[in-house]
Amino acid sequence: MSSNIGTAVELTVQPGESIQSVVNNASSGDEIVISPGNYNENIVITKDNLVIRSESENPGDTVITANNNASDVFFIDADNTTITGLSIMGAGIDRSGIYLSGSNNCTIDNNRLVNNALGIYVQYSMYNNILNNTVEQGKRAINVERSHYNTITNNDVSSQRFGIYATASEGNKLSENTANMNSNHGIVLENCNNSRLENNTANANNGYGIYIVYSTSNNLTGNTVDSNMIYGISFVDSSNSNITNNTAVNSSRGIFLLRSGENTILDNLALNNEYGIRISSGVSSNISGNEVSNCNASGISLLNSVNCTVNENLLLNDSLGIDLELSNNTVVLNNSLLEGGRGVSLRDSGNNSILNNTALNNRYGLYILRSQWNTLLNNTASTGVNHGIVLVNSTNNNFTNNILNSNGGHGVYLTNSSTNTFDNNTASGNSRGIYLISSNGNDILNNAILGNREYGVLLSYCTNNNISRNEASNNGRGIHLSTSQNNIVSRNIIALNSISGIFMSSTSNGNVVFDNYLNNVFNSDVKDGSEGNTWNTTKTAGTNIVGGPFVAGNFWAKPDGTGFSQTATDADGDGIADAAYKLPGNNYSDFLPLVGGSEPERSVAPPAEFNISGTGTGTSETKTKANETVVNKTETSKTENKTEVNTTKTNKTEMDDDSKVEMDDGIKVEMDVDETEDDMELD
Repeated sequence: MSSNIGTAVELTVQPGESIQSVVNNASSGDEIVISPGNYNENIVITKDNLVIRSESENPGDTVITANNNASDVFFIDADNTTITGLSIMGAGIDRSGIYLSGSNNCTIDNNRLVNNALGIYVQYSMYNNILNNTVEQGKRAINVERSHYNTITNNDVSSQRFGIYATASEGNKLSENTANMNSNHGIVLENCNNSRLENNTANANNGYGIYIVYSTSNNLTGNTVDSNMIYGISFVDSSNSNITNNTAVNSSRGIFLLRSGENTILDNLALNNEYGIRISSGVSSNISGNEVSNCNASGISLLNSVNCTVNENLLLNDSLGIDLELSNNTVVLNNSLLEGGRGVSLRDSGNNSILNNTALNNRYGLYILRSQWNTLLNNTASTGVNHGIVLVNSTNNNFTNNILNSNGGHGVYLTNSSTNTFDNNTASGNSRGIYLISSNGNDILNNAILGNREYGVLLSYCTNNNISRNEASNNGRGIHLSTSQNNIVSRNIIALNSISGIFMSSTSNGNVVFDNYLNNVFNSDVKDGSEGNTWNTTKTAGTNIVGGPFVAGNFWAKPDGTGFSQTATDADGDGIADAAYKLPGNNYSDFLPLVGGSEPERSVAPPAEFNISGTGTGTSETKTKANETVVNKTETSKTENKTEVNTTKTNKTEMDDDSKVEMDDGIKVEMDVDETEDDMELD
């Protein structure tokens, strides 16, 4: 039966008739309508501009099964062909339900393909539309090879080995597809460039949800990957891509990039993964605006990566919020890290900038392990279960303008860490403000250390540290030295501490204390047995801590106004008492105690270099100039800790044989490295 529609002819095929015969007799522009029923044949189309559709437009009642399973059910070598509304099945090994070979501008729409080795196979073909198809039970549902600028939209592919697999192709758009429960991966791009993956769903696959390998300049937007056995979204040896506004949940790694550089990972949601977003051996990627929560290894992690930016992300309840391991020259900026294990973690990493981050209610706010030459500026690490900042076996790091308040443990905790600088930080309301154990050559400068329950600054087994120009007030103890030698304590405000201003244990020797303002009920508690501690420096012209004209000893006040420096005489008006101040309970004296002046303000600028006096034997009549001793501060040469990124390309493995999963690392995350602070006696 036929009818003319302009120059086109509608040709009808009934059960028992040959579709191939009708195709052979059709002319370009004809429409072949297949009536409901079962058809057993293989069909070859070599004429352009044909439409082959079911009469009912319901694939369930018009079924075409391969007569020869060693051939494609539909083989199309023609342009502008449309196949719609059919069930197509039975193509055997390496054969397809629909095969487009060198065909352009075709439409494959609303078909059901079942039990074909390859559901829809597009090879050397361009500008085709693969729409609204259902593909089940095969090897690859939709396979695109060396084919460009095709649109693959709203297809449902499941129970395959691979859902959608594109290789050596460019400019394709994959959108609104569902690729679930495939035995390997949901969607694969291999050697594909400038492709767009938009609003696809790839769930419950045994491998990866979306896998991009050896591909560049692709855009992934609005995709959902849930409960994939290994990774949600994975990029390997792929660069210059945008990964935006995707949802990656319930996988080993939500979003994972291996040896992939210059990618943008923006505004994604990564929940309930082992690793939320992970970059391994990456270069110059930007991770911004993502929400990463409930990840039991890390939220955002960089391994062996350089020159990345991690910016304005929200991390909630992750074991490690942002983790840099063997990673250098990275900026971590404006992130919120809440209710996790470690807010920001650096391990074996150098030359990174950690700026303007907020870490609240974590176990640790900022945790630095075996890392060098990092800058941590304007961060907040407060209300933590344990400590605000932890530094372990780390050197030459700089901490400036950080807020470290109301932590259950310490504001700052250093162990076995040397030549670091803490400048102008605030550590208030913690158990201990700043605590150093077995740490040498550090500068603790210009910090506000206020209202901590036990100690303001505590040094244990520490040498050659400089504790200067801080305010350590309203704590239990202001500055406390336990078994610590050759430290400088100068120009600090130490006031209104409930137990003592300065404490030294009997095993603390060779420390120098000068130009401090002390105003406590008990300003000093120095135990017998210590040796060589000095309580003043050589009288040197320069403004001292209370505004007098000379830097020399300390200002000894008491809250009730009866302190030595508040009552001592100064006959010559040089701002130094006429008599030495004898420290109570020991044999030490401050031979040049300060008097007069005014209460100091924080962060008084330091005077010029001064020398440090020995113990001396000053009397009330003569302000003795003691033996001059220059304080030696060893300067460590800067050695950059750059890690060379491993860019070795692995041998390409045919994807059909990728039963082996390439893991990014074999390094176990070091967790729960707690201090053993109670191994020393705080007497």
